[in-house]
Amino acid sequence: MQYEHMLETAPIFMLLIDDRLRIVYRSRVAGLVLGTDAERALHEVMDVTAVADFEELRDTLLPGETPVHRLVTFFGRYGTPQKVAGLVDRGIGLDGAPLLRFTACYDSRCEDWLAELIRSEEVLRGFARTASEAMWCIEFSEPVDITLGDAEIVRQVFENDCHWLLCNEALARIYRLPRGLDINHQPVAHYFPRSPENEAFILRIIHAPDFAVDNATSIDFRHDGSALYMENNVRCSIVNGYLIRILGTLRDVTRLRQTQIRLKDEADAVRNILSALPDAILVIDRDRQLLAVNPSFETLFGWDVGVFLGRDVQSIIDLEQPLSDGWKWRGSDVRRWQTTVRTKFDTFLCCEAQIAPIGDEAPHHFVLSLRPVVEPEKVLQERCDA
Repeated sequence: MQYEHMLETAPIFMLLIDDRLRIVYRSRVAGLVLGTDAERALHEVMDVTAVADFEELRDTLLPGETPVHRLVTFFGRYGTPQKVAGLVDRGIGLDGAPLLRFTACYDSRCEDWLAELIRSEEVLRGFARTASEAMWCIEFSEPVDITLGDAEIVRQVFENDCHWLLCNEALARIYRLPRGLDINHQPVAHYFPRSPENEAFILRIIHAPDFAVDNATSIDFRHDGSALYMENNVRCSIVNGYLIRILGTLRDVTRLRQTQIRLKDEADAVRNILSALPDAILVIDRDRQLLAVNPSFETLFGWDVGVFLGRDVQSIIDLEQPLSDGWKWRGSDVRRWQTTVRTKFDTFLCCEAQIAPIGDEAPHHFVLSLRPVVEPEKVLQERCDA
């Protein structure tokens, strides 16, 4: 053929490998690197890891499929190891026999550059692997189009093909992976599934300047399926309007979040109880300002709770008037007495009052309860006038 000479002299490293994992053809450049001996088995020119990888590709790669990237360690003609980065695909020979093809652009002058690149990559992975902080990186084999609407971006993040690219042992410990199981080979969705909380997490990222957020919460899952609250610092790789990678660090805040939820539930329970009490319950500070109150305050006295919050309660109940024993209301003990309370309608109700400090030492907040006295009018008036 008229182009056969140009193909043979091209600076391309090419091997054709049959199903017995023997080299049936090598290009001129490959011959210079590996030697020009006759047909040889792969294990004579490759390390055992590469041979095992090619054996798997022989059994799984189909003709016409997209080539796969591989970094292969060869033994040169003098036995020295040399790394060559190339593509592996599956084809059919002239005799109809299936063949694996390894193709690379090879230049011996790039060996130092490639070796330095490999060393840098090994240092990076070593640093991530031994770091005490949990690190993760999700790479999208099918990049996410971030020029679309929010709903479509979120859908693609959770449905497009993706994989862990670089997750360290600290992350594996948080997820409680069994010993010997590499998280980088596990499905992303098993640990970071789609959920309303995680959709909100992704939306916060894509709306952030430069697609970078700190202290963003996600809900992840351990290997055994138990839920985790995670706080993430996230950065993204964007190329030509496509999300290629999401990477970040995280810390487990499950206990903190569970405590917050428990406290909120307890606070809700207390509010429900206070709402059901017929007595007016007020929380005031040392300056007598109203900080919180239950609904009975408005029911009994008519005052608008929203308007009265933050105001001095002295205008409706005299707390500064000392009683017969001379004590003041700002004490560290529980006090009880009877007094009158002015209503919104400029009338007065005689009430049993009780005030208790919040905290033991130098209290700054107090709980005041007011219960109208239900007695014959004469007795009621006598008690209030006393």
